[in-house]
Amino acid sequence: MLGKLEHVQVAGEASNVAEAIATIPRLHPDFVILDIQLPDGDGIAVLETIKRVGPRTVVAMLTNYADDYHRLRCEAAGADFFLDKAKQFDEIPRILQELQQARAERHG
Repeated sequence: MLGKLEHVQVAGEASNVAEAIATIPRLHPDFVILDIQLPDGDGIAVLETIKRVGPRTVVAMLTNYADDYHRLRCEAAGADFFLDKAKQFDEIPRILQELQQARAERHG
């Protein structure tokens, strides 16, 4: 889905915590979509690493665990967005478009 969006380049992907922690800081992405539950651990730990090494990186947490407990943990760790996979996945293109517009206004 992301690769089909205009002005969006998918820089990489990771399938687990170890790959994400190794890959994301090296790529310096503008935007990261991160699942809370990864095969080898907690995506919130990845979120914390991302925000520590690249605090300007915008992170959207995507989850099936869209309860207040997880939302508060993600917000405390620095998540910019918290999306319920079942109900809000389709908001990602809109979010990206808004981020692109804001960036263009800052640099325009």
